[in-house]
Amino acid sequence: MPEVNGEGITIVGRSVVAELAERNEVEWRLSAAPDQEWAEIFQLAELSDRTGSIQWVKGSGPDVIGDAIRWFVPDGGIEEADAEVRHRLSVANDRLTPGREA
Repeated sequence: MPEVNGEGITIVGRSVVAELAERNEVEWRLSAAPDQEWAEIFQLAELSDRTGSIQWVKGSGPDVIGDAIRWFVPDGGIEEADAEVRHRLSVANDRLTPGREA
């Protein structure tokens, strides 16, 4: 897995790529393109407690695409999504970065 200063993969930026009705396609740029194992751990990490519509609460999670994470997020949910992405990133890094505790 690519590492950055022994800390694993980090988020280097976040932007709204597209606005679709009451949803936003949000993209988090990563410091490196993760390998398949990291992406699987990221995508299978425990969900956070989402609030809002049933589609958001029970909906799918973020997708790892190359060196980015993309997710359709409802209006007003970007900060909640950001927290979940950061949590999942931490879980994936903890599991696969030598010297970090899981």
